[in-house]
Amino acid sequence: MEAWIGAVGVDGAAIARDCRTAGIALSARNVTLDGRRAKDRLRGGEPAFSVLARATACGRSLSD
Repeated sequence: MEAWIGAVGVDGAAIARDCRTAGIALSARNVTLDGRRAKDRLRGGEPAFSVLARATACGRSLSD
């Protein structure tokens, strides 16, 4: 949880919780989806489940 918070910023507690709930691994934070990294999308306010759906549509896995 702390690693996710560190990766996505000060307001990362809710994001970290949502990522864990969605099954998004910490190692997926640097996966590029449509030209932007997953963590940048999350920092920008895109919901974790939306990032997961985008990854699935691109054929990418965000789980361990």
